[in-house]
Amino acid sequence: MKNAYIIKITCESPLHHGSFGGGTGNASLVRRTRRVDIPGMPEVPVVSGNAIRGVVRRAIFRDLFERTGVRDRLKDKRWDKLYAALANGGHLSGSEKRIDPDGIRNLRTSLPPLSVLGAALYTYMLPGHVTVGIAWPDCAETGHSETPAEDLIEEVALVRHVDVAHQDPKVTGVTAMPMTFEAFSTGTILRSVLQFASHATPQEVGAIAYGLDKVMVLGGKGGSGHGRVRIEHDLDPAPYIEWLAGGTAADALAALAGTL
Repeated sequence: MKNAYIIKITCESPLHHGSFGGGTGNASLVRRTRRVDIPGMPEVPVVSGNAIRGVVRRAIFRDLFERTGVRDRLKDKRWDKLYAALANGGHLSGSEKRIDPDGIRNLRTSLPPLSVLGAALYTYMLPGHVTVGIAWPDCAETGHSETPAEDLIEEVALVRHVDVAHQDPKVTGVTAMPMTFEAFSTGTILRSVLQFASHATPQEVGAIAYGLDKVMVLGGKGGSGHGRVRIEHDLDPAPYIEWLAGGTAADALAALAGTL
């Protein structure tokens, strides 16, 4: 089994992945990362691996929760803690406590998607078995195209119109609210490298494949039709699909929830 895979992301509508740096008024800039290995050390627009990993994580676990109906089995706050740990990556509530190696091995075997993505399970960290690289665009700077990276970026302007005949903005405070943001243009291709641990199981690799196949939107402004993507890869989801069919996931999730 391979340890590294390249995924190809094609933008089917303008894709915005915001920068955490300073903005320009009400305009939101796309994220850029400097390449010191290129003459002039340009800042190249990118999509972070963390963003890709996050949408894949949510796609996998939301699907798993729905399939198993585990929410109906949990009471009190156990559902909230389980969802936050698995779909959002979790949280450490204090210093890590002593962990049980046998228990960790059993947890990894019983829940491959948790094992491959890892999580902060409140009292200890469970490291994942996959790293998701930054998605670089096919452009002159990366050597995959003759097109300069900045030519792949466009400015998108949106505005919310309000029904002033039915509500008074002076009373509600709901106004037109224009916004402008940078985005990768439709048709842009980005590539990311996924690197798996040498001991990652076929079920773990399959879980990532399964999640990638479910991602249709990446980045912000998805509600207005932006960020629609097509992801291509050669990972095999079959081992994970077979694990899902085994019917053990619901009990494994409920058991984990009892420990959180």
